[in-house]
Amino acid sequence: MDLREKKTRRALRTAFKELRRTTPLERVAVKTLCERAEVGKATFYLHYHSVYDLSHELQNEVVDEMMNDLADPMALLERPAEATRALFSSVAARREELDTLFSQGQEHVLAESLERELRRRIEEAAPERRGDVRLDVLLTYLVEGGYHSYMRLARSSEPEHADRVIEAIGEASEAVVRTMLR
Repeated sequence: MDLREKKTRRALRTAFKELRRTTPLERVAVKTLCERAEVGKATFYLHYHSVYDLSHELQNEVVDEMMNDLADPMALLERPAEATRALFSSVAARREELDTLFSQGQEHVLAESLERELRRRIEEAAPERRGDVRLDVLLTYLVEGGYHSYMRLARSSEPEHADRVIEAIGEASEAVVRTMLR
């Protein structure tokens, strides 16, 4: 990718994030995005098919970063309290970016994306787990349940309270995993 292309993509991504702070995804217009990024619509379409394509790319990148923070996906099954704390600490650390990319009708996409990527990585590390209904239920329960608990109880609270909520999510995860995988 040459320098001009990098600058264009950076400008589009920055303008998109600025717009998403105040505008629902379905209301982000390519024209407005291009004006803010100071590029032509044809240039936008050289890089992306739609604003949904751009949004999806940015969302996937942040989910990948969060999964890389977790390092070992099998930790969710082997050391669930530690892994769940790491996952939701990563959510807390990226709060502003997540609020931008997964807001205004996109909130459910974060939990679904985390769950899907965790499942993919666990199945890659342990192919014998593919199609394991208990694993599917467990991942949905841990990620969706942990996510909704975090959003409801920790998101708008003081950091110390958020840390206690994350700790409790880790403890609950430990109990659930130990019960399910006996």
